Amino acid sequence: MTGATVAQLITQGTRELKAAGVDSAHFDASNLLAAALGVELRHIPVLRNDPVPPAAQQLFAEHLERRTQREPLQYIIGDTEFYGLRFKCDVHAMAPRPETETLVAVAIDRITALDAKPVIADIGTGTGIVAICLAQALPEATVYATDSSPQALGLARENVELHRLANRVILLPPGSSLQPLLAVHVHESVEIIVSNPPYVQTAQINQLQPEIRDFEPRTALDGGPDGLHCYHQLLPECRQLPQLGLIILEVGQGQAEAVCSIGQESFPSAQVQIIPDLAGIQRVVVFHL
Repeated sequence: MTGATVAQLITQGTRELKAAGVDSAHFDASNLLAAALGVELRHIPVLRNDPVPPAAQQLFAEHLERRTQREPLQYIIGDTEFYGLRFKCDVHAMAPRPETETLVAVAIDRITALDAKPVIADIGTGTGIVAICLAQALPEATVYATDSSPQALGLARENVELHRLANRVILLPPGSSLQPLLAVHVHESVEIIVSNPPYVQTAQINQLQPEIRDFEPRTALDGGPDGLHCYHQLLPECRQLPQLGLIILEVGQGQAEAVCSIGQESFPSAQVQIIPDLAGIQRVVVFHL
């Protein structure tokens, strides 16, 4: 469509994405064109009658083709917004989910109430979003961030540097669960554990949307046969943290009661609270030790 305007390309892109089964077709087409033009999404309505330069039109066509193959929007444009902040995003880590904002909000609320200089560990940091949001909101906090994937840690490092938090968000060498904390002997100072671990049941992964099933790293999704593998590993290991007073975990739909039971096996006297997300799904489990 030589000489097409912004509005014409968005209409065309929306039509193609709808045909490919993309629910958010107009939103995604607008985002892809904004990225191709190098402008913010909010500027698109003002530019709607402007012609799109050939180079931007070609880039838009390439991005549109990738999205029709159901590659996540965040991976195509290379960044995403989460909790009011921008983050780099790629195939090495799971694309941030809106429900994880509940985890962050609960953690900020509970940690702020402690009125101290908290030492936090974000287990399975992925893109680094949880650790960075906590450090931004809690200026007295030190946050250790771990992940089993060196590639995910590389992405998290980019995001930490983007937000200029390298002095307070400390990325540890790769390892599973609490192993990185133990390896560098910082486990004795950690007071709070926050984690959004993999919790999809193995058998359910093939039933997920193509964006998730075909593009996101399986290790960031697969929680084992019952979806609870990481909780069975992490919660007993938390007994090795002598200063630990708070554990805050994101859980999958229908998993909250089971995670409560797993935690209470290791911490029978803990006070436990379950918090729903904005959709009313029990999403966060908090253990006050």
